Amino acid sequence: MISVEMTTRDDLAATRRQALAAALAGAAFTQPLQRWLEPLISVDSPRRSSEFTPPEVDDLETLATRFKEWSATGNGVLARKAIVAQLSALSERLRHAPPTSPLTIRAALVMSQLADTVASISWDSGAHRDAQRYYVLAVQLAKIAGDDELAAVALAALGRQCYDLGRPDDGLEIIQLAQYGTRRTATSQLRAVLATREGWAYAQRGEVQAFHRTVGLAQEHFAEAVTDPGGWVRSFDAAELHGVIGARFRDLARHDPAQARHAQAHISRALDLRSRTRVRNQVFDLIGLARSHLISCDPDRAATLVADALPLAQRWVSGRVGNKLADFHRESAPFDSVSAVHDVRNAIGDLVKL
Repeated sequence: MISVEMTTRDDLAATRRQALAAALAGAAFTQPLQRWLEPLISVDSPRRSSEFTPPEVDDLETLATRFKEWSATGNGVLARKAIVAQLSALSERLRHAPPTSPLTIRAALVMSQLADTVASISWDSGAHRDAQRYYVLAVQLAKIAGDDELAAVALAALGRQCYDLGRPDDGLEIIQLAQYGTRRTATSQLRAVLATREGWAYAQRGEVQAFHRTVGLAQEHFAEAVTDPGGWVRSFDAAELHGVIGARFRDLARHDPAQARHAQAHISRALDLRSRTRVRNQVFDLIGLARSHLISCDPDRAATLVADALPLAQRWVSGRVGNKLADFHRESAPFDSVSAVHDVRNAIGDLVKL
């Protein structure tokens, strides 16, 4: 049986110091994920009847959606506690439910979504070890439900976390696992997502040709995708494609500054396409675009973009938004003599408490 109970029990009892423990890296981290490619050993045979009911699963699916929306509003800490408690309560039910029942499969899918949401919140707050554990749990639960696409999406998020921690080799290995595991079943849109994640590794490693090749594949796959195909990557729209590619060009520009112009073109396009309701994504776009202008030595433009982002960013400064602002603060230090940069760096320091 997968470790839902162990994961949630340890989490509920963890101290803040334990939550912020260093994330696993290298073979100790990636080798256990190889089991995703192996045939599934089903959940334990039920010792007593514990069938989920249709209204119960309907409610759980609605709850998972609401928790996801709630976590995106900046209330992640409260949402996380509620989701972990829900996962803990569901784990015993899943253990004893008939493993092949359609309702059991739906419940496992809901639990996978909940685990993925907890992982994202944990990552955003800097609890990287917890994020790893819940992303892995999301993969395992998706495998129980027989949904390889959802498992691949969780692996893609886990790879993204590795890149955020500056570990491109681990991230690439995880993304390649997701690509191999869905090689026969992936939609064009999922292939596009995974190609952008693969390119992320090459950007961080400064491999210009490999990056351009992979970005080209991502764009080709995305162009092949049908309109609104559904599935777990339906939110990966044109704005997200341009935003992700632009941010990765910015990473590549740290090795080859000439790539900064590509970053600026893609992120600007993402901002044009981005729904005004996706405020957090807009903030990431603005900060990423500003950082690309620092690379191309246009500090005034960079300062203007960050000044535009700051009023929108306040709700999320305790998480990754704050980290990205801190990155801009550090990278803009050589331009502190520019009045606009000096002012915006002071504003960031006040907001993020640097």
